[in-house]
Amino acid sequence: MKAMLYADWMNLRRSMKAILIVVAVIAVASLTWENNASFVSFILVMLSLMVPATLMSSDRAYGWDKLSLSLPISRKDVVSSKFVLCLLVNLVTFLLGTAYIASMDIFYGNAMAENMLGLLACEAVGLALTGIDMALILRFGPDRGRYLLLAVVWVPIILLTVVKKHPAFNKLVQAVGSIDSWSVGQLAAFFGVLVIVGAIVYAVCWRIGVGIYRKREL
Repeated sequence: MKAMLYADWMNLRRSMKAILIVVAVIAVASLTWENNASFVSFILVMLSLMVPATLMSSDRAYGWDKLSLSLPISRKDVVSSKFVLCLLVNLVTFLLGTAYIASMDIFYGNAMAENMLGLLACEAVGLALTGIDMALILRFGPDRGRYLLLAVVWVPIILLTVVKKHPAFNKLVQAVGSIDSWSVGQLAAFFGVLVIVGAIVYAVCWRIGVGIYRKREL
């Protein structure tokens, strides 16, 4: 497992320059965004969505995807190393987002609690989408997998837009109550549950990915 993680890290490291440039651009631009801590944090966490496609594209470019199938190593370890590395990158971007929010609170007096709740929501979405992205790429390849991920992201958004216009949706909102009226504790619990759901989706996608890879032929 350690050897696989090292191999995947070496592949990812080739593309780290581009990712670091994006982070640097966001960091510089954020100096003029005094009230956009939540947006910057969202971008940082969403950067982790680049990792699955980057890993699998590198594997294909250097022939590692075929070579790994012929080595005397567990296919579960091959998939697990990629999921672990994606998770580590996700956690690093989450920590960067947390540090950014804290710095904005110190220098500009931004609402840290509100921005942190937004970051938790981004983390939940990031975990779920990263897992789905990896499973799709393992099944359909890096190119088609990325296009299918766009469908996974946009179809729910379109459906939600349509559903919001239905009278039943308004009745549901009135029954639950406006989220603005919730206490900080209620909001923290709600977004904490969202992160747990995102982690569960990620774990399920890992299990699906292992099943897909085990069926792959040389």
